[in-house]
Amino acid sequence: MRREPLRSASQAVDSRVLIVDDSLVTRSILQRIVESLPGLELATSVASAAAALAFLQNGTTDIIILDIEMPGRNGLEALPDLLAASHHARILVLSSHCGDGAPASLKALALGASDTLAKPERQFYSQDFIQALHQRLQLLSEDRLTRHTAVPVVLTRPVNLPCPLQCIAIGSSTGGIPAIHTLLSALDPRVDAPILITQHLPAEFMPHFVRHIDELGLRPVSLATNGMPLKRGHIYCAPGDAHLGLERADGQVRIALLREWPASAYKPSVDPMLEAVARCFGSSGAGVMLSGMGSDGLAGARALAEVGAPIYVQDIETSTVWGMPGSVARAGLASVVLPPAGIARFIADCWLEDA
Repeated sequence: MRREPLRSASQAVDSRVLIVDDSLVTRSILQRIVESLPGLELATSVASAAAALAFLQNGTTDIIILDIEMPGRNGLEALPDLLAASHHARILVLSSHCGDGAPASLKALALGASDTLAKPERQFYSQDFIQALHQRLQLLSEDRLTRHTAVPVVLTRPVNLPCPLQCIAIGSSTGGIPAIHTLLSALDPRVDAPILITQHLPAEFMPHFVRHIDELGLRPVSLATNGMPLKRGHIYCAPGDAHLGLERADGQVRIALLREWPASAYKPSVDPMLEAVARCFGSSGAGVMLSGMGSDGLAGARALAEVGAPIYVQDIETSTVWGMPGSVARAGLASVVLPPAGIARFIADCWLEDA
């Protein structure tokens, strides 16, 4: 009989972890890793998505470590059902298909996974991999504890805005991809201001990310390049190796990519994009802060607020991680706090005369 690890009073359980992988060896290794982390405990370990869904009929979990290739339904096919059955637990997709720039990683994030990590080949788990897994599990657990902090809806601007909308800037990170899809799909096509998107992703992911947005078939989408003019009705995505800035000259606003931004540890960072919108468009620009870890975008949100531009923030209930939107809301900078589709409708209500 396997002995459960002893926990002291200072090692209270913060998050329960469900492991879903068809390899017994992998499940055993992951179980030891989970049990070695303070604040985590194993909910159960199963070999298929069907077994995980059966467990969730009566059992609970806060974090799911999910493989992709398994008998029956693969992990990506089952991911939406696992999210619903677990009442939106954090899902970390751990698979050999989730290497740098892999389409499977982006698809997992688009389906609602919180994070992805490449599984080592031949079941050799290096210390670097173990540390990376530790970090991801700890971040997911810490965010879960702060997720349900009550924050009132703060309205700081009147509904009837005095000038036409000239630019929308969207910032997001973990959990942001499905939120972006929802917002863009719900946005009235008559709202034709150019849309800038900074999503925290490595450079290798960006062509796949742009293709995902383009496949929605809503508006022309481009990976931002230096000197590219902003056009109404178009979407521009920050590349993974530079920040999305802007410059205005001769009445035309163009993309100005920034290789460095010393005030942020992220590349691309949301802050320089929002600050550029504040500088180039003033109160006729708008910021949107969607799901993501950390507080990137808070400084940029302050810049927008200083020029009287609205800032629309995703609510805590629909955010995978309420770090970035939460930091803006807690600072009192949000014009409104709503789900992504609600943000889209609110923008139309504010900026279209007959909405």
